[in-house]
Amino acid sequence: MANSYQPMQSLESKKLLYDLLESPTQYERHFERYASGLVFRIGYGKTVETGDEPYVRRILEVVHTVERVASPGAYLVDTIPLLKYLPSFLAPFKNEARELHEKEIRLFRELLIDVKKEMDKGEAPVCFSRTYWENQEEYGLSVDEAAYVIGTLFEAGSGTTAAAMMSFVLTMCLHPEWQEKGQKEVDGICGDGMPEFEDIPRLPTVRAIIKEVARWRPVTAGGTGPKNTRINGTGVPHQLVKDDEYEGFFFPAGTNIHANQWSA
Repeated sequence: MANSYQPMQSLESKKLLYDLLESPTQYERHFERYASGLVFRIGYGKTVETGDEPYVRRILEVVHTVERVASPGAYLVDTIPLLKYLPSFLAPFKNEARELHEKEIRLFRELLIDVKKEMDKGEAPVCFSRTYWENQEEYGLSVDEAAYVIGTLFEAGSGTTAAAMMSFVLTMCLHPEWQEKGQKEVDGICGDGMPEFEDIPRLPTVRAIIKEVARWRPVTAGGTGPKNTRINGTGVPHQLVKDDEYEGFFFPAGTNIHANQWSA
């Protein structure tokens, strides 16, 4: 299935390159538009031209909220789990969670139902949402369940893709000699043409650069900084199910462990 998305990726990549040529200082915004445009095509069959479309800004707000609330230690209840038993009037985080959920599901539901309306008019392009409506009985998912399945596709695919591309820019600024090597390989293999998926096997240096960026700065759910950019590599915290020991340090069961994925 991943190969079937390649034409969309190729088209959105060309739009990204054009945007970068027009306003290179806005690269962060362009990366976000590229990632949003790709996932919106796959999920809802919608085209993202500028990234300022109301539905794009609304869903990006949801994504940034998820990054914020998922940051380790964002809420005191993360540290003191017993607080979850407090009644709502004594636990503001419960009311906030309820409001965020309603806001999120309302948006996801609207996007899914919009595709159904387009299908009724015979205008809906092929996308995940259309596939759901065409196979609703077979899947056995309610409208809200399907809305979340497709909506979280955007949450998982937009911010992470844009963050990986920003890490690439950082890496090339720190190591311009590798940018030169990669550019030389692309020029030698592709000439005046645009690199396409079929060129990947013939671009070993480019592949190595991309893989090293992903190893050095993996896209992880860690803390967030200005504009919701990730500022650490703690990854998703895990809780020990039994006592453990590491390099002479003892950790009892129940300890939350944050692996430093950016240590290399």
